[in-house]
Amino acid sequence: MQFTTTVPATIDLAIIGAGPHALTLTTHLLQKRQKIKGKFLVFDPSGRWMSQWEHQFKALEIPHLRSPAVHHPDPNAFALRKFAESRPDELFPPYDLPGTQLFEDFCQDVIRVWQLQEQVIPLAVKSIEPFSHHLRSRFRLCLQDGQEIIARRVVLATGNAQIQIPDWVNQIQTVYPQDRLCHSQTIDLRKLQLMGKRVLIVGGGLTSGHLAVGAISRGAKVHLMIRRNLSEKLFDAEPGWLGPKYLKGFFAQPDWEQRVTMIQQARNGGSMTPA
Repeated sequence: MQFTTTVPATIDLAIIGAGPHALTLTTHLLQKRQKIKGKFLVFDPSGRWMSQWEHQFKALEIPHLRSPAVHHPDPNAFALRKFAESRPDELFPPYDLPGTQLFEDFCQDVIRVWQLQEQVIPLAVKSIEPFSHHLRSRFRLCLQDGQEIIARRVVLATGNAQIQIPDWVNQIQTVYPQDRLCHSQTIDLRKLQLMGKRVLIVGGGLTSGHLAVGAISRGAKVHLMIRRNLSEKLFDAEPGWLGPKYLKGFFAQPDWEQRVTMIQQARNGGSMTPA
């Protein structure tokens, strides 16, 4: 039997996506404005926080995060260190990088402490339309089950959901096994038998590195194809982007397209950690 989740007719804030960024936004909003409790909803087809994040980290067998222990969804920067006091072995050098299970457990504790378990609506948002309601700007959200909800504000926290497939894939005219040519987001290393296989990985980012390590550990011969020399960096971007040094200029830029350009320049393509 399938139960329908009934949503209210209007809401002050709609957050689309229930990953780490949506969780971070939610806790910071609640810290600053307790009155917003009950005035916002989070939409994610899974119906739970962090589901996609948890799946991807386990599917690629990622042992720990790339970011230090002070970067997490709780407003208190030291909350994760406090949580990990009895689990010091799950903080990895050189900057106390939290282990995947530790971070997952911590996020679930954040959800419990901030009472956010029931905040996620298990429905996808199919479309968003701006319109005027009593001379005020609002958004109409159409949900996958046909329901509609009017939101005063909308935040997209969907991550890089669009899979990038090179043009040449669609130009292949000969028949081939579909599971032999796939995107990293559809791979689950735990389910693969790769002993003696030859694997080509296109891309030089950290995901490529995790896939290569996972395939090699299963007895595969791995080739990496990269447009430039392998880039080795501790973090995805310069540490100055994690504080006011660079973010001040970013926040002062009102143009969204210019912001995307700034982000791409800051990341400067994919990179792998020294390890």
